[in-house]
Amino acid sequence: MTRRPACLIASLACAACSPDSHQIQSWLVTVDRDAGTLDISEEGSGGIRGIRLGAGTGSYEIEQAFGSTRFDEVEHDLVWVESFGKLRESDGIWTAEAFDGTGEPLGTLHLSDPSSSGLPLEWLPVRAETSRTVLQADCDTDEHFLGLGGHAMDVDHVGHAFPLWVSEPGVGKSQDDDYPDDWSLTGTRHASSYPVPLLLRPQQPHAISFPQASGRMEVDLCASDPQRFSVLSWEPTLHTLISHGDSPLEVLQRATAGHHIDQPPAWALGAWVDAVGGSDRVREVADTLRDAGASVSAIWTEDWKGFELQTTGYRLSNEWFLDRELYPDAEDIDAELEAAGYKWLAYFSAFVAEDTVTWDDAVDAGVLIQDDQGEPYTFLGVSLKQTSLVDYTHPDAQDWSVAWMQDCLDIGFDGWMADYGEWLPADAVLHSGADPMLEHNRYPSLWQAANLAAIDGRDATFFSRSGWMGTQGLSPVVWGGDQRTSFDTDDGFPTVLALGLGLAASGVPVFTHDIAGYNSVGNDPSDKELWFRWAGLGAYSPVMRTHHGAFDEENHQFDRDDETLAYFAELTREHSRLYPYRSGLALEASTLGSPMIRPVSFHYGQDWGRMDAWLLGPALLVAPVLERGATGREVQLPSGVAWTDWHTLEPATTGWFDAAMDHTPVFAAAGTTVPTFATIPDTLAETDDPDLLDLGDVDGERVVYLFGGGGPFTEGDGTSYTPSGTPTGPGQATETLSSGTIEVAGVSLAINGDLERSYTVVVVAP
Repeated sequence: MTRRPACLIASLACAACSPDSHQIQSWLVTVDRDAGTLDISEEGSGGIRGIRLGAGTGSYEIEQAFGSTRFDEVEHDLVWVESFGKLRESDGIWTAEAFDGTGEPLGTLHLSDPSSSGLPLEWLPVRAETSRTVLQADCDTDEHFLGLGGHAMDVDHVGHAFPLWVSEPGVGKSQDDDYPDDWSLTGTRHASSYPVPLLLRPQQPHAISFPQASGRMEVDLCASDPQRFSVLSWEPTLHTLISHGDSPLEVLQRATAGHHIDQPPAWALGAWVDAVGGSDRVREVADTLRDAGASVSAIWTEDWKGFELQTTGYRLSNEWFLDRELYPDAEDIDAELEAAGYKWLAYFSAFVAEDTVTWDDAVDAGVLIQDDQGEPYTFLGVSLKQTSLVDYTHPDAQDWSVAWMQDCLDIGFDGWMADYGEWLPADAVLHSGADPMLEHNRYPSLWQAANLAAIDGRDATFFSRSGWMGTQGLSPVVWGGDQRTSFDTDDGFPTVLALGLGLAASGVPVFTHDIAGYNSVGNDPSDKELWFRWAGLGAYSPVMRTHHGAFDEENHQFDRDDETLAYFAELTREHSRLYPYRSGLALEASTLGSPMIRPVSFHYGQDWGRMDAWLLGPALLVAPVLERGATGREVQLPSGVAWTDWHTLEPATTGWFDAAMDHTPVFAAAGTTVPTFATIPDTLAETDDPDLLDLGDVDGERVVYLFGGGGPFTEGDGTSYTPSGTPTGPGQATETLSSGTIEVAGVSLAINGDLERSYTVVVVAP
């Protein structure tokens, strides 16, 4: 490389000139050419200060087992930008050359014209050996970092440094991000099935996301240096999107534009109950639920393809097709379930194990990942058998998968759990020739794209647990993974809130979880108290769903005793009662990208890292009891807004709330509107049974709660509510109309809809 003369270096550095400032639409970019830094802000934003870019190389050692990866001896040799050339514009692209401390070219800074999503910033190093890129910037004095995916122990990640790498999260968590001795089984603090390279800084508010990233990333969030944060990518270029908005929710909507899901079918927002063990058990569950008066819309049967009992519990068959011995009359079951108002769900994963019919078919099709000898790459899988993965870089792989999945749909199933997606080995050989280190984090998106293709045009859905940036728009429903059947704070019930809130702050729209957990390795199976507390949170989740857990006979189940069954039926009815409200949240998720559950701070400020409660939409603050043996809990209700106890409609303030095992504290905020069913359906799926109520039977009536006069809200079918006026006190009025205005207690509620309904409007005065 030719060395530049000292005079030219001085000219490029421009030590005597003032910072180079440019207005790019609403964004102000200021380049300190001498210092090699830049500041970026949009009108009304504190922005990102002291941005410094770097590039270099790296080395590491790697071990892989059971979907976990251990990186050791990680070294980075980085060179920092020390000066910039002049920022120049051409055809909507602003560029500046970047130089190291000797004046040698290091790369080019690109800033594109902003879109509604934000300002694209690209860092393009020029040195051929580059395999690491880094962005570093100043920390605020009051710094917070939300987003970054689903993590079991943190929502606000300030003060932490950890990698973003799609991984089995482990059973249990260490308290830090150092690998434990049993690293292949126990997760580190930030091990995650669904990390997302999106940093949300709510205090600004703005986000820094990396929409094209696929390699491993390392974030240091004011941990090593309290004055600086950094994001280091194991890739030769860095593509960044800087998004700003008036609120953290608006920022998130912009940062994830283009990754919004389609609105799920109505029945998918009903309660789902699992039933495994064969045809008789499915029928028993279906009958038991209806006899108990439960409002349940789906039954899911993950062992539709068979199972076997192992020391680690109830394990599924490795085939991709129906087990005719366990479910010999599947078509008949489907017809019976449809008649009773149930959808029926199954199970798939991207694993293909040896010694199966599916293996032989995949090998013949050539759609498995390969080793360096050109043979199918195998590893010890979850079934403790040699296992491989579908190679979705192969042009035939998606069609191969879709064919199996559509066979399942043709039997009568209406969707499935799309499990795993974290296990792509970093040394596999892929059909495309792509580097598996750069494809590993993309694998969940490829896996979920195959599932999405399979249900295209069908009244079906699926749910998944793995993801990365961009996956938010592929999976209709995301669940939090396999928590412990315990109250443990490292991986048990309390971590559901942290996981759900972290995913929400990363743009994941529809969240669910295994009621009472899944894993019982190192802890006891679920008991009645845990089941009650967890089910209470399930009722105020976007999707309420049970799971039998790894040890189904030992775990407490919804029909273990009469008290549990009655309580579960009550919760499912409450979940369905809220369908008009939750359908509106689902519509907002599909159109704007707003998550259905949200950190409390998204709407009411204050504690950005709060993990003991979540908001279901803007209105309902859900505060479950998270400790064993507790008879209630202290609830912090945000100041500056009046709150009402959802259950009693009495005023509520911060303090202690008694909460027996069958009670979950829930509160409604003034200035919000919550539409509900007046009559609760037995199912949100269609049924011709005259003895059952489905969505169509109850859709003609609403009870609409206006807290403190209410606020604007739109249901999933487009019916909008626009209140005005100040309540003179509590009041109630009922009228029948499709569009019009209802006056009650000083409030005028304008309703605009297509369906004529009976509306009972309840004004709850503060």
